[in-house]
Amino acid sequence: MTIELAISPVTSALRERVREWSVARVRPLAREADRRHAAPEGADAVLAACPVGIRFPLRATPGGPLAEAFAADGAYVVTALIQEVIAYGDGWPIWTNGGSIGQNVVKWMGTPEQKERWVGGLARGEMQFAAFALTEPHFGSDVSQVSTTAVRRGDAWILNGAKMYCSMGASADYVVVFATIDKAAGRHGIRAFVVEKDAPGFRVTKRNEEKLGIRCAETSELKFENCAVPLDHCLGWTGEAKPAGGGGDRRQSGFLGAVTTLGTTRPLLAGISLGLARAAKDVAAEWVAERRSEFTAARLSRIEDEFARMDAALDHARRMVLRAAWMKDRKIPNTREASAAKAFGPPIAERVIRRSMQIMGPDGASERYLVEKWHRDVKIYDIFEGSGQVMRITMSRERMGAAAARG
Repeated sequence: MTIELAISPVTSALRERVREWSVARVRPLAREADRRHAAPEGADAVLAACPVGIRFPLRATPGGPLAEAFAADGAYVVTALIQEVIAYGDGWPIWTNGGSIGQNVVKWMGTPEQKERWVGGLARGEMQFAAFALTEPHFGSDVSQVSTTAVRRGDAWILNGAKMYCSMGASADYVVVFATIDKAAGRHGIRAFVVEKDAPGFRVTKRNEEKLGIRCAETSELKFENCAVPLDHCLGWTGEAKPAGGGGDRRQSGFLGAVTTLGTTRPLLAGISLGLARAAKDVAAEWVAERRSEFTAARLSRIEDEFARMDAALDHARRMVLRAAWMKDRKIPNTREASAAKAFGPPIAERVIRRSMQIMGPDGASERYLVEKWHRDVKIYDIFEGSGQVMRITMSRERMGAAAARG
């Protein structure tokens, strides 16, 4: 299979415009966002000035530069490149402006009626925040451990349980909640439910967790106490009858819905981590350039060699991200490639940022520079939406499955 990863001139130019905006407008507010644990003052004006708009998924105006870039390189590839350069300024716009992961579940699992109800407004320029509630206090990456329950009672599903680290959970218009209808069935008993923000029995018990990094990102704790939702809020099932295929129907499987949806976002997260790392490396390089006279020739040569190796590693990780994105745009199965990008990119990014801090000495760990913030921020990218360990397990299973299929 031939993969063409050359980026068109229109996308390159658009990407550079976004990078310039992010450095000039986003980066100066990064420290404030970190301290406030929320969007900084004046965020709306900054976001409005973004050359491509900031709501994800990116929406292209017909005839505009973003539409031209989508046509040339693919929407997923362009989104990965745009998110990387936004993160190059700082990641706070990505984490304070909602997301699409909950809507991705609806698009993948929902009936036509459900898609129109909870996602259809995107085509008309309407935007609903949709949160994704999977993680619980006793587990993170192992989706099969879901213990929040859903019991059918008359014309409603009754949910009981708790979720944590739910992105945009307190601000969302609705939350896609993963719950089990039969704990004994393991992962096969998991279903996905749309719970709207005013559903009886649904409470936000903590708006935002205190975290090491991405502090401005709203990660909420949710509680469901006899929370009643209509039958047709179970994704993939209208409530009138089970879909064709019964319990084995793909659209009814909440486990597959969670895993498939996470697979679509993992390369994007890897790309964001690379943007942070590239920014830290460039800040460190500027710091060294301003102090060249303080270094011996031998030490300066070693540091410059390190910067070159950092660039090479980040370029390699970016190619892995773009490979997974290219396949996604063409609807080619990319589980192994998406997992590889997520497994490789964030650890490389973390090492680049950590070494940049070390090169800068005490300045690297001080609040005079953002490098220490980016070091705190980048660590989560190796953990959420599938840790590096889980990604390597996924790649192994994909490879072994492919080998078995070949006989």
